[in-house]
This record gives sequence, C-alpha cells and structure tokens, in this order.
Amino acid sequence: MYVFDLNASAGHDDGFGPRRTPAGYDNSGTATTTSPRPTQPSRYNQSRTTTSSSRYNTQPPPPPQDSLDHQSYEMTPQRPQADVSTMPGFFEEIDDLKSEIATVGNNVQEIQSLHESALSVTSVSQSKNYASQLASLKNETQQRNNDIKNRLKTLEGANGKYKGSDGQIRKTQTEALRKRFLGTIQEYQDMERMYDQRYRQRIERQIRIVKPEATSEEVEDIIDSDNSSQVFTQSLMQAGRSSQARAVLNEVQDRHQDIKRIEKTIVELHQLFMDMQMLVEQQGETLDQVEHHAEDTTQQMEQGNNFIARAIKSARATRRKKWYCLCLAIVLAVVIAILVWWFGFNHVGLNGNPAHKSEESQTATVTASATPTST
Repeated sequence: MYVFDLNASAGHDDGFGPRRTPAGYDNSGTATTTSPRPTQPSRYNQSRTTTSSSRYNTQPPPPPQDSLDHQSYEMTPQRPQADVSTMPGFFEEIDDLKSEIATVGNNVQEIQSLHESALSVTSVSQSKNYASQLASLKNETQQRNNDIKNRLKTLEGANGKYKGSDGQIRKTQTEALRKRFLGTIQEYQDMERMYDQRYRQRIERQIRIVKPEATSEEVEDIIDSDNSSQVFTQSLMQAGRSSQARAVLNEVQDRHQDIKRIEKTIVELHQLFMDMQMLVEQQGETLDQVEHHAEDTTQQMEQGNNFIARAIKSARATRRKKWYCLCLAIVLAVVIAILVWWFGFNHVGLNGNPAHKSEESQTATVTASATPTST
C-alpha cells in the first residue's frame, strides 16, 4: 500500500515520473500510521474451510444443504501405495496407515468440537454453518475409513504368502494396526451415539417449552417424523401457542436433520466395524484350516511312523522265525543223516557185533526160548 503526497510531488517530475513518498511517511519524513495490509487467505486455509472448526467464525455461512445424499466435499488425493512384497515397502505402508488412523482420530475430535459448538449456538445461520462443516468432515472421514479398511484387507491377504520370521512380523504389525483402527472406529461410534442423545434432549426441551404437557411418545414422533412441520404445527395449534411455534419448528427441523446425519454415520461405522470383524474371522478361518491341515499331516506322519515301526518289528520277527526254521531243518537233516549212516553202513553194535548180526542173534534167542524142550 502506497501513500502519494500530491502536493509535494506537483511540479517535481523526474525521469521516472512524479516523486513518491514511501508508505508510512508524510512529505516531511515523519512516520504516519497506516492501516495494516489485509491478510490474504492461504491455500491451506481455503482447503480447510470446510473441515476445520472455529467457534468464532464471522464469515457468512455457506448455503444450507437440504439433502444428505448430495453433499460435496474435497477429495483427499491418495499417495501411491508402497510395494508391500518387500519388508521396507511393508513398513512404509504400515507407517502410512498409522498416520491415516491418527488423522481419523483427529477428525473425530474435531467432529466432537463441532457438535459442541452446534449445540451451544442459538442462531439459525450459525447452526446451519456448523451442520455443513460437520457433513463435509464426516464425509472426508468416511472416505479415509474405507481407504484404511481396503488397505488393511490387502495386507491381511498378502500375509499368508510369507513364512518364517518375516511372516510373523507382518502378522503382528497388521494385527496391532487393525486393533488400533477398530478402537478409533469404536470411539467415533460411541461419540456419535452420545451426541444423538444430546440432540434429542435439546429438541425435547424446546418442545416442552411450548407444550409442557407433551408425552414422551408425542415428543418421539415429532423428533423422528420426516414430516415434522405438519405434526409439530398441529400439536402446537392444539396447545394454543402458535406464536412460538415457528421459532421452535425451525429448531426442530434443523436438529432433525442433524440427528439423521448422526444416525447415518452410526450405521456406516457399524457396517465398517462388522466388515473389519468379518475380515478377522475370514483370516481366522483360513489360519484354522491351515492349522487343521498341519495337524492332519502331523497325525498321518505319526501313524506312518507307527506303521513303519510295526513293519520293522514284524520283519525282524519273521526273519528270526526263518532262522529258527532253518536251524531246525539243519538239525533234522543232521539227525537223519546220522541215522542213515548208522544203520545203512553196518556199524558195530554195543556188543561188538555188527548191527544186523546183533539183531539176528537177538531174534534167534527169542525164538529158541519160545520153543519147548523135549524130555
């Protein structure tokens, strides 16, 4: 910003035009007070306008969005995924996922801060401003959650290909990361349930201001009805408080949309949590099948070893029996050979006579003794 002293510069032109006085000084060289240079918004601030919370935001709120399914939000550029087939690439992916989970945790805290701000304001424009920021930040967070889920699923599927120490390290790191992510999802889900109750309590207080005799069923019908305008107006007309109906009706409609967004987020988080649990169960079933096959293989190997041991024992017993039979056959052959040799070659008997002679003499003696002697 420059301040021009027209009186001092008149008639004093040089080769570059009229003389100029530096900003902050008058013609005599005395410093003057000037307004500060307006601050230009940076690209970072512009990009975070819809995802950052500011309780003292004085900028005009963005136009409200009537539909939950047509909310625009800034797509976060995804970095190229690391090559998880190598250990350095695997650890790079783990570190990046840790950073993404930490970002989701920060978003959850920021969403909580926006909820608190939305509950504390009374202006309709501020309420819609916070609702728009909440919707945008929730969409960004849901996008990150889905990206983390898919990348964890990829890691879980790839871990089964690696054995040994590398495989154990991969499984341990992935399991720790999965538990951290599930904890963040559970924290987000619990926080949304809490604010769902707080929004309902605020609507109930507003309703009972104009209709103290309203029952719990009537309050629930007004809160949960998509056509709350007609239901609420009829109810207040019957109560004779139509002068206050319009202000409370606007509050009820805004909070009704907030509650629908919260319930939509709770359903998405529940589905995400179930998907992660299902992923663990599928991986567990795969591991159980591998362990079952390993147990079957071990059992079959043990049975095979038992069969081999029994076969070896049976073979040894059979071999031993064969040796026994062979020895017995040799003994019998020797005995037969001795008998043949003894009786077949006319050997000397016990009385010095040949064996056949001795037999003949014995036969004659027996015959003689059997014949009677004549007198």
